[in-house]
Amino acid sequence: MQLYPQYNASRDYHLSVGDGHQIHVQEYGDPQGMVVVLCHGGPGAGLRPENCRFFDPARYRVIMFSQRGCGHSTPHATKANTTLDLVADLEFLRSQLGINKWLVCGESWGATLALVYAIHHREHVAGLILRASFLACDSDFEWLYTTRGAGAHFYPECFKVFAHQYSNWHELLDFYHAQLTCDDQIKASKYAKRWCQWEQVLCHGEPLINWSLHEPHVGLNQATLMVHYFRHHCFIEEKFIAENCKELTHLPIWFIHGRADLVCRYSAVQQLAEQLNAQLLILDGVGHSSDNQVYLAAMRRAADLMYIKLSRDQCKA
Repeated sequence: MQLYPQYNASRDYHLSVGDGHQIHVQEYGDPQGMVVVLCHGGPGAGLRPENCRFFDPARYRVIMFSQRGCGHSTPHATKANTTLDLVADLEFLRSQLGINKWLVCGESWGATLALVYAIHHREHVAGLILRASFLACDSDFEWLYTTRGAGAHFYPECFKVFAHQYSNWHELLDFYHAQLTCDDQIKASKYAKRWCQWEQVLCHGEPLINWSLHEPHVGLNQATLMVHYFRHHCFIEEKFIAENCKELTHLPIWFIHGRADLVCRYSAVQQLAEQLNAQLLILDGVGHSSDNQVYLAAMRRAADLMYIKLSRDQCKA
């Protein structure tokens, strides 16, 4: 299945959301179409314009934004940058655009944000499409940053370099925070590269070859934001999503997940999908990265089927 052709943004702007932050927003597709907002991963990855190609431009109005502190949003800062700040930004964006309900789509960390937003503002959510979902539980951080995780078992030599002899994930994240925020920019860049290399191995199964040679600050900023969020447990309580997901059982929800995902645990998502009575599309032999034809086809299929579902629901209303 091919993606929809690349198309140009119909709007490109910045929106002031308070606390000195401005978020970068792009819109694609039919201005009168069904509205979908995309929550990118990371934290700190920034919007990817090519993701508009999951959605039929004749049917959807696609809204993308870079979360606080990343992409072309300004400033690149961790101050006043928490999950609830991002939830408030989403709601402010919806209100400013005069949208009553929208479909919310999220990938990886973006799925965390989408779920938290939906729990807080379910009356404005028409449905959810979630890919490679991260649920921000202690077990998820252990999976990523301790020897008990799959990544450490598949790539022990890479994990040894990354973990710097720390066995406790709290201490490991504190260590990286200290290195990334120190005044020595050479040292900060060194540890940003080490952080991003581990992410690259988990996502793609290969070492990082091109370390932001033209924009070294990009990797440093993303690593700093990720550590900022993960040190604070993504600013949400343990099992917050699992304990509040009953509020979302009325929504049409699609989960798409690779069984071989070394970043986000398949078993946790499978359990959550059962709790929500959601659709779960399992991609066997596929990991975390969406940069393959299987994942791309699954995302487009989910978007097409969700459009049909929501259109029928609107006709019945």
